[in-house]
Amino acid sequence: MDIIEQALAQYGRDFVVWLIEFIPNLVKGLAIAALSWYAGKAIKRFVASSSHRLGGDDILWSYLGTVLRYLVVAIGFTSAMKKAGLPVDALLATFGISGVIIGLGARASIANYFAGIMMLAARPFKQGDLIEFGPPPQIGRVTEVKMTYTGLVTLDNVRIIVPNSVIWRNKIVNFTSLPQRAIRIPIAIPYDIDVDWVEDLALDVLQRHPAVLNEPPPRFTVADVTANDVKALLEAWSRVETMMIFGDVITQMRKEFTAAGLAVTVPAKDIDLKREE
Repeated sequence: MDIIEQALAQYGRDFVVWLIEFIPNLVKGLAIAALSWYAGKAIKRFVASSSHRLGGDDILWSYLGTVLRYLVVAIGFTSAMKKAGLPVDALLATFGISGVIIGLGARASIANYFAGIMMLAARPFKQGDLIEFGPPPQIGRVTEVKMTYTGLVTLDNVRIIVPNSVIWRNKIVNFTSLPQRAIRIPIAIPYDIDVDWVEDLALDVLQRHPAVLNEPPPRFTVADVTANDVKALLEAWSRVETMMIFGDVITQMRKEFTAAGLAVTVPAKDIDLKREE
């Protein structure tokens, strides 16, 4: 009985000694953790304020601020655990194994995240741009660009959310990155029809359309002469925000040719109307 009492007394004394040594280190560790937490928030605010002075992409600045914040917090918390006497190496090893398991289960989210980083670096589009991606082809105006997804509004006013990995691994067409876009319409003219007459009617339709620009002016060019007909190409320029101009011009041109009794084929070959529009 005396041996048990002596052992308990010794354990009690050792615990008191450990507690006396642990409490100051624990307080210091908590102070370091709190300091790193507020330092991380301050760094993120500083990066956000710097973005307004230096300019650039707000999303990229926000991402940089978030990375720096959590980097400072991670370093601070690791130092705090070491100061408190916790087994940091064992905890990091446990977190590493857990991270591998979580990473295997979140591969899609990680792929979206890294695709977002690549898109921020390459800048294939920005908020407000009208883009097409696919296959299958999808057209929409970009409303938001986040690290894991991109929000768009389609031409029929439907909001869609697309994972960044889906957009990044496919072809991206940006319709609004340049201020103007070209319209090219191939037509086939039989030999018994006056080419100059067709040219006058076609150019008149283009010049009367409100979305067609006068500079540079529309052009009519004979592209080829075959055994059956004359191949010509109509070229004009419009503002990028005018999306339905191709269909409008084709419809009006067919009406003019029909009213004049001209059997002109417009367009002279298959055209991807969805892409053109």
